[in-house]
Amino acid sequence: MKKIGLLLILIIFSCNFQTVQKPISKTKKLASLAKLYGFLKYYHPEVANGKYNWDNEFIKYLPQVLSATDKKSLSTIYIKWINSLGDVEICEKCSSKEDYFEKNFDLSWTQDTTLFTRELSSKLKYIENNRNQGDNFYVSTGPVGNIQVINEPIYEDFEYPTEDYRLLGLFKYWNIIEYFYPYKYLTDQKWDSVLKEMIPEFQNAKNKFEYQALIKELIAKLDDTHAWISFSDERPKSLPIKVSQIENKAVVSGFYNDSIANLNNLKLGDIILKFDGKDLKEETNENLKYVPGSNLKIKTKSTFSKLLNGFENSLNLTIERNGQIKELNVNRYDFNDFNYRANSKAIKSKSISDEIGYINMATLKMEDVSNIFQSFETKKSIIIDLRNYPAFIYKYFSGFINSEKRDFSKVYSPSINYPGKFLLIENLKTDGSRKAYKGEIILLVNENSISRTEFTIMAFQTADNVITVGNQTAGADGDVVVFEYMGGYKTAISGNGILYPDGTETQRKGVKIDVHMEPTINGLRQGRDEILEKAIEIANE
Repeated sequence: MKKIGLLLILIIFSCNFQTVQKPISKTKKLASLAKLYGFLKYYHPEVANGKYNWDNEFIKYLPQVLSATDKKSLSTIYIKWINSLGDVEICEKCSSKEDYFEKNFDLSWTQDTTLFTRELSSKLKYIENNRNQGDNFYVSTGPVGNIQVINEPIYEDFEYPTEDYRLLGLFKYWNIIEYFYPYKYLTDQKWDSVLKEMIPEFQNAKNKFEYQALIKELIAKLDDTHAWISFSDERPKSLPIKVSQIENKAVVSGFYNDSIANLNNLKLGDIILKFDGKDLKEETNENLKYVPGSNLKIKTKSTFSKLLNGFENSLNLTIERNGQIKELNVNRYDFNDFNYRANSKAIKSKSISDEIGYINMATLKMEDVSNIFQSFETKKSIIIDLRNYPAFIYKYFSGFINSEKRDFSKVYSPSINYPGKFLLIENLKTDGSRKAYKGEIILLVNENSISRTEFTIMAFQTADNVITVGNQTAGADGDVVVFEYMGGYKTAISGNGILYPDGTETQRKGVKIDVHMEPTINGLRQGRDEILEKAIEIANE
């Protein structure tokens, strides 16, 4: 019995010893450095006040981290680094209770016993509990609560940086998202997994083109229609058409300028099969991973646009029109040539019938609203078209369709005082009036309804008698934050979190829809607006 007990003790001791001495992979060491770099940058008071050249600190400690052989040697390096930064005083304010949105918050990695010693984990927990408060050298609060990235070093001629700086760029971006992107918790791939996947990819990028493709892939993993990256001020030329996925095909669904589209013999309902001899469907499937989008529908549409636009003046299209295959040589244009905003349907309102009115939010201004509602006072139904990008007049307009003020949106904004947590802001309200319109409101929505439009729809959906008709919207709500990816590349993300008052997300899903209606290829070819037709049918019931 004593021998068995002794054997068990030896086994346990051996296991513990092996755990302590277990080698750490290169990727795990680099991932831990990425996280520590960002954590100290935003949490440690001496780092957050700009006392250190933080990028230089990363470059200095990178080779030391790579030389670590196990968790003890790795932790020793990190402890030495933290100790060199100065003492962290006890923070009295840090214990105050706030109403936080915490679905994005996760500092559990600081207590990972397989990677860090107990001493290091204790230090990191202490820094969290006594974190920087108030101003941060690297981030500030924007006018609507979102963050502004500030005081980042300017790196010029960084089209293809060395491996250490490629990793630094990745880690800087990863931490901005980790702590300040409101929809991190909604991404298809966990953000922690993205880091581990991308580290070896960025290390092994062989040239500028592979490097920039990886950055595009990284940003696409946000699953955010607001997200983008621009490597140059030069803008590709555009076709005069909108192309959407309808009936699982790439279909001309609208025009940026119908006259220019007509000059190029492009028609609604044309199915695009190939461009310059390349199969559009195959190319789309291969390029989806590089194109940001909140849902597959808008991601696919954006990929069509990326593939069909370009810097050449023209391209060849193979299309199917009414069962016939045609070859078209079409021109590309500077988008400004379309004069799209001015040439979009100029009509602001009209009477569809004695009982039905129609309002187009695309061109509506605040000074138009009162007169339109006076003229529609006797209408049984008003159709409001939100398949566009309206002026920021939702609050004023909502007073004409709401008999009282109502909550329509819950907002959460990133906290600089507790990075990774988000402050819940008091619910936003519509306007309201006892003289509000008493009839039925029918809202029209589709994939062109994005951002401010979705926000406006949420406000209008609180009307006394309302129904929403159409198909999935872009699923990108909240203000846009633009900042630089290291090297001077402009990039953007959604900056604030937007929810319905009941907590339902609009990000990725789009707004709530009561009657789902998709356009058809035949309907487009016949010049029909099937969503509007459905709304008229509902109004006439």
